[in-house]
Amino acid sequence: MSKEQEMFALIDEFENSSLNARNFCKTKGVVPSTFYYWKKKKARMESPGSGGFIAISPNIVKDGSLELIYPNGIRLRLEASQFPLISKLLRLY
Repeated sequence: MSKEQEMFALIDEFENSSLNARNFCKTKGVVPSTFYYWKKKKARMESPGSGGFIAISPNIVKDGSLELIYPNGIRLRLEASQFPLISKLLRLY
């Protein structure tokens, strides 16, 4: 079992316990700062858009352009004539 798996299992155990974090850490012999580090890491991994990416819904419009609709309702329309330039820009990163 990796350290990550071990700590995530410990966090799951904590969430199913009736103890507060301080008492749980004391009982398990875990340093609270370590526990909170892994708890935050687990929460980030389980939240949508983790890693800085979010899910988007692309639509191809009749004129061949691409419209990206973000979850918050923002729409980004990319003209087909711009695709080669956009492709080059994306490769820079």
